Amino acid sequence: MNQAVEDADLTILNTAISVAPQYDYVRVVGEDIDLLVLITALASTHSNVFYQKFGRGKTPDSYYSTTSFNHKFANELLFIHAISGCDTTSALFGQSKNKFISLFLKHEELLNAAATFLNPQATTEQVTEAGENVLVALYGGDPATQSLDELKYQSFVKAAAKTKFNLARLSPTTDAAQLHAMRIYHQVQTWLGNEKDPLKWGWMHTPSGLFPKKAEKDPAPESLLQCISCTCKKVCTNACGCRKAGLHCSVLCKQCIGQSCENPMAVILDNESEEGDAPAPIDMVDEQLECEDIEL
Repeated sequence: MNQAVEDADLTILNTAISVAPQYDYVRVVGEDIDLLVLITALASTHSNVFYQKFGRGKTPDSYYSTTSFNHKFANELLFIHAISGCDTTSALFGQSKNKFISLFLKHEELLNAAATFLNPQATTEQVTEAGENVLVALYGGDPATQSLDELKYQSFVKAAAKTKFNLARLSPTTDAAQLHAMRIYHQVQTWLGNEKDPLKWGWMHTPSGLFPKKAEKDPAPESLLQCISCTCKKVCTNACGCRKAGLHCSVLCKQCIGQSCENPMAVILDNESEEGDAPAPIDMVDEQLECEDIEL
């Protein structure tokens, strides 16, 4: 029996690979999409290793081999899984794994950017630039001519003309995206068996252990933040600047952050339909979200 020190999924897969030569087939059973991704990316030469996902109710069990995911960018699957959100990296609001897969099917030139994350000798500058290029393309921009900050501003101007729009659907800032890219690189290299110092790749020490570094720059110019947030120190009653403007307080408000006041923003569930969008001032989701299954 092996005890996982950090990544249990990686320990499970490495154990399966190590015993594969001794058996006709090895079956890895689980519910986690991470296992299927790791089997596809790291056990491609072991045709006798399979992944089994138990069915529920009338749904039968599902079985996958190391070649079930037969896209031409199977080698970059680790990067796609990490950038779209896994156990250690944040998911981007409204950007599913299938959207990332569709992006790479449409823009094969982005495979060069993804390959940077597989290179154990890649520099911080190479990683952050490659990560930003992928995200610019994901949000509909041109990596050759636009930065994430420029794209975010242009998208905000267009969205502001709508009756309702969801700030969470804007791209992350360059500052936030660079830290996201660094954590992606660290995770991909960990999966590949290359040990990297997490403190150099987007993580920091806390009394509770490692914690993601937060972006140091504001998500928008200070003048804009002052226009759409308040500085109330109490409960945001009738004198609140947000309330006077007909707005709910949000996480941009320095004191109440849209929670400890009488003018909070309603909790809204993410909806793929743009018509149902309502303001939600989230730049990048920090919570770990449940990963969606990849359509094979």
